Amino acid sequence: MDETPTALVAAADVSEEWEGLLAASPREHGAGSEQAAQLATLIVAAVEGTVAMCRAKRSTQPLNHTAEQSQALVRAAIRD
Repeated sequence: MDETPTALVAAADVSEEWEGLLAASPREHGAGSEQAAQLATLIVAAVEGTVAMCRAKRSTQPLNHTAEQSQALVRAAIRD
């Protein structure tokens, strides 16, 4: 039987919790449940990738771009 390493389980739990927290606000402001969940997954993935880009470029520019576009996507999804 293969056992999943404890660190991997912990990372998955944290990612799931982070996605849940990020999905809650758009849902509370009129986004559909599935759309809010998908946005949360996209944002987590984008930020994780952006961290590597920022390190490689030694710049926060990728983070700024990711934040601006993430905000635009969330604004488009909510119905306030």
